[in-house]
Amino acid sequence: MPLSSYSYNLATAALTPILAGFPGKIVAIDGRPGSGKTTLGRYLAWHFNVSLLETDLFLKDGQGFSYHLDHLERMIAQRTERPLPVIVDGVAIRWLLDSIGLSADFTIYCVNSGPTSGNSPFDHVVVYETKYRPDETSNLVVELSH
Repeated sequence: MPLSSYSYNLATAALTPILAGFPGKIVAIDGRPGSGKTTLGRYLAWHFNVSLLETDLFLKDGQGFSYHLDHLERMIAQRTERPLPVIVDGVAIRWLLDSIGLSADFTIYCVNSGPTSGNSPFDHVVVYETKYRPDETSNLVVELSH
């Protein structure tokens, strides 16, 4: 079985009890740029028939890692208040959720062993990883490959 298929199976098995009954849970997918977060998120959203919010879509044009936080917060609240689960993916996702006063109920950290892996060119990511240690503190760490 290819590495990514194995990792996808790990993620679905881990999330099945978390999402049983469709509670208003927040599942966060974290990882460096190009690690496969969004691809995994799209698969999990399809598999569990839930919403995926791709935080890249909330970036302010030309402003680096600056987000339209009010829009992101409103979108998450609309789903979790119903209550419905939502999957949110993004670089430094815990920092982003902290910025809007939310936390994830379950966090997946993606590590990529493919050609896009390596050191991040973004200081923001290095500071985040030092503070949050997502590779050690996430509920699940999955290795993906491209």
